[in-house]
Amino acid sequence: ETLNWLFNAYVNTQSNNIHSFVPSDCPHRERLGYTGDGQLCSAAVMTIYNAQDLYRKWLQDISDSQDIYNGHVQHTAPFYGGGGGPGGWGGAIAIVTYNFYKFYKDEDLLRKYYPSILLYIDYMEKHSENGIVVREEEGGWCLGDWCAPDNKNLIPETFVNTYFLIKSILIAIESAQILGKTQDISVLEEKLEFVKAAFMREFFNEETGSFLDGVQGTDAYATDIGMGDERTLQNLVKKYSEIRTYDTGIFGTDLVTRVLFEHGYGELAFSLLTNEKEISFYNMKKQGATTLWENWDGCDSHSHPMFGAVCEYLFKYILGIRQADNSCGFEKVIIAPAKIPGLNVKGSITTKNGKISVDVKYTDGIQSVKFSVPESIQVEEV
Repeated sequence: ETLNWLFNAYVNTQSNNIHSFVPSDCPHRERLGYTGDGQLCSAAVMTIYNAQDLYRKWLQDISDSQDIYNGHVQHTAPFYGGGGGPGGWGGAIAIVTYNFYKFYKDEDLLRKYYPSILLYIDYMEKHSENGIVVREEEGGWCLGDWCAPDNKNLIPETFVNTYFLIKSILIAIESAQILGKTQDISVLEEKLEFVKAAFMREFFNEETGSFLDGVQGTDAYATDIGMGDERTLQNLVKKYSEIRTYDTGIFGTDLVTRVLFEHGYGELAFSLLTNEKEISFYNMKKQGATTLWENWDGCDSHSHPMFGAVCEYLFKYILGIRQADNSCGFEKVIIAPAKIPGLNVKGSITTKNGKISVDVKYTDGIQSVKFSVPESIQVEEV
């Protein structure tokens, strides 16, 4: 019931926040196209909605708002004030562009915004000290994870913003490979190694294998960009197996959920999504909400889509519809629902190549999976 509520609440919330081809933060207060909220939910929107026209337009807004001299990406697009940070907000130019390519296989769009991604990376580097992103524009906000429980953001802003720099460089390297920009790859790889070394030096604990003691999902951030060692993921799993609830803000909630699913801990990720403690989607449901809240405790806005980014994983991992590693545009897919004993689930997504439907049932503890895939889509073995 909580998953069904989460999906419906997210659809209600996101639908409230798409006007004039701008994904906004809320429909009643700021009503702005925040790049943080927008990049975070972009893959969920592309999964659930027919979103090509929306993101073609909004990426143009982001690009139009980018400073052509120093590469700074504004916190809102179209730009109309607002606050945020250089990473989780500015990173929209890289993350939304990349997600669009993966969902729709539009190489022309990737080529169009590739220079903007490089300019953004240059901006982040110039606002760094010894490889760590330390500042924003003069007088601007340099936020990290946002809307953590009780407004206690225990993760340094430098950690979150440097994570997004690494993430953006990884996207730039893959984009250069796709576009045949081979002359850029070695330069980008050199930048990557420099920032990664700084990230390890600044935040990694050699004795424990964790980053910043694993607070508010830091080990998920690190695992997502290939940082740490074999203990890092296990520390993440151990922590959330013990607390069985979220302790994260908007970026950490998405990352903890995705990283657990990606690494085969689907039952644990499911337990977080459906937990009935205070920091939970269940608590919003219990309070009678029909849209998602801005904060876990219900203060401020009651129609903010950002925590709904996790709805992508209802389809990608719980239903098990995901693209093969070597695919984009849903040309090749893998159907591999997470093993969540007793969870019978069915649903579908509509891709540019047609509708994919999956039906998962458990009988005597044994999972059975039925699916329907158009002939135009190749199904790869797991």
